[in-house]
Amino acid sequence: MTYHDVGRFDARADTYDNPALQGFFGAVHRATLEFATAGAPPRTILDVGAGTGELLALVHARFPAAVLSGVDPAARMLARAREKPFPATLSVGSVESLPCPSGTFDLVLSTMSFHHWADPARGLAEIHRVLTPGGTAVVAEHFTRGWLRVASRLLPRRNRTEHIAEVIALAHDAGLDFTAQATVFRLAGLPFVTALRLRKPGNA
Repeated sequence: MTYHDVGRFDARADTYDNPALQGFFGAVHRATLEFATAGAPPRTILDVGAGTGELLALVHARFPAAVLSGVDPAARMLARAREKPFPATLSVGSVESLPCPSGTFDLVLSTMSFHHWADPARGLAEIHRVLTPGGTAVVAEHFTRGWLRVASRLLPRRNRTEHIAEVIALAHDAGLDFTAQATVFRLAGLPFVTALRLRKPGNA
């Protein structure tokens, strides 16, 4: 994430939880969490791009015994997250250099932050590093597919994303296996946000 992006999010921290905006993000969060946790309950969970902590609050409500962590480059967004009633280790940092020990997390989540990553290849490599062997990462984003191939050309450069196939290739290069994808949000009935499930090889 560029310094400009960090500044924009810090400036919006006090209004980021308004119902109109969180109506969209909340729907993405709920569907992504459902897709991500179909198997055994995760014990350690990291939210990359945690923002004001809305996804972590949902995770805590569903898995109250899980150990939660969140990373975001915008300090004021995390300050809002710290005001919410869930236990989590919240750290200022970027996906390209996660402030977390290697092999820590059963599950890494990222919702609508991928298009802000300064270096997606490095970010995916870092996610691979912090996952436990057999751990899962789920990245949800408006990846380019179908009608979005045309629509994305109209977006500012900072809001564009790679095609799904390109992201899967980057994940493979980072040592992550692609296992599934799902539409987690539709816009006017059309697929808009897609979640990719990635797995670090090894025993679960």
